[in-house]
Amino acid sequence: MEEIMAKAVTQQSSELNHSANVENADLVAPRLDPRMQNIERIKATLPDNPDPYTDKYFLREQAIIHGDGLNPWVRAQVFIRKGDAQVAGIDHALAILDKYSNIRETGRVYALEDGDHFENKETVMVIEGPAREFETLETMYLGVIAAETTRVNDGVNHVDLEAAKARMKTIVELAGGRPVQYFGARHWSWAEDAAISKAAIEAGATGCSTDIGGEAFELEGSGTIPHSLENIYALYYGKDRAVVEATRAFDRHIDASVPRIALIDYNNREIADSLAVADALGERLTAVRVDTCGENVAQGALISADCQEALELKASGVDLIDASDPASKFWYGTGVTVSGVYALRKALDQFDHNNVKIILTSGFGDPDKVKAFVDAEKRLNVRLFDGLGVGGIFKPCRTSTMDIVAAGESAETLQAICKTGRSENPNPRLKLVWGKATA
Repeated sequence: MEEIMAKAVTQQSSELNHSANVENADLVAPRLDPRMQNIERIKATLPDNPDPYTDKYFLREQAIIHGDGLNPWVRAQVFIRKGDAQVAGIDHALAILDKYSNIRETGRVYALEDGDHFENKETVMVIEGPAREFETLETMYLGVIAAETTRVNDGVNHVDLEAAKARMKTIVELAGGRPVQYFGARHWSWAEDAAISKAAIEAGATGCSTDIGGEAFELEGSGTIPHSLENIYALYYGKDRAVVEATRAFDRHIDASVPRIALIDYNNREIADSLAVADALGERLTAVRVDTCGENVAQGALISADCQEALELKASGVDLIDASDPASKFWYGTGVTVSGVYALRKALDQFDHNNVKIILTSGFGDPDKVKAFVDAEKRLNVRLFDGLGVGGIFKPCRTSTMDIVAAGESAETLQAICKTGRSENPNPRLKLVWGKATA
């Protein structure tokens, strides 16, 4: 009997120890919740190296700020233009951030969950951390959010390559021999970028923004300066100097074989900053890029066909089109417009910068917009542009966008710094995914 009792005590003790070990194991390595399990699953499908899928200007931004010894904290805000829909691709975006950065340990991420409802331009994700840690990943995470949100809401699983090729061919023909670059990598999933870029180049595009996109043609990705670089130099030099100092930094650190093309709409002072950077770089400046967002009226642009400035120009002999003309939406108002680019070209010429070319981006995936500019050149007898950067060559697409809205030397010193027209848009519905919440 004593032997039987001893065996029972031993067995009970063994079972208790096993139970305790299981509990302790759970404490040491807790099971992943379903969302984190999904993120881990997606991470296993991602390529080893994100650089080939990254817009070239983010890679150059990384080289520039590293060269200048800069790595400020930044707050990045992500929104989707076309809302009243369900967001998707958030877990895929988080997987990209987690695989290629240490943002989980070094920063903070807030986000909606896949399936959550969102409205037009509502913030769906916020990322905070050291700039060098995650800024190069923008192309990939924006692309999957755009593609997945389009798939879920519009039933489109893949880009129609033939339709994209046909649209690009039309744009190239309208451009009349001027270079057209495909800059749409962030508008769709990284997994399809090579195929879309290939279709664009076969249609006549002279290049694309990613190395993977140009691989079939032995081309490298193209691109110079993003707004995020200008935000960083705005922190150290002030907003007024952001465009000039970011371009000077590019000139210091990037190989001289790469054209110096300044991005000049950051402050919504397209004319003033173009002249300033032309003075600063002199003959080294190849061109200025105009990318005025839809929230702003470009400096020198006309708000409407009937505004006072338009009436005065008409009286001076400038042949402006009437508001009744269908193309008038491309001449007046917000964004990159005929009247704004016309004013910029005239100013550059007036101040002896005739050699500085103009590259246009934002909205030129629409052949009607390209045609409006080409027709305007004949009407105004002025060459308005010397090249195009084109993204939206496929429809539908619920494009997602990232803007830096704050920067500082540390998390504690973040201050509002942003491109004009794109200030912070807080969303109390975002949930903390990684990091320690702010007070």
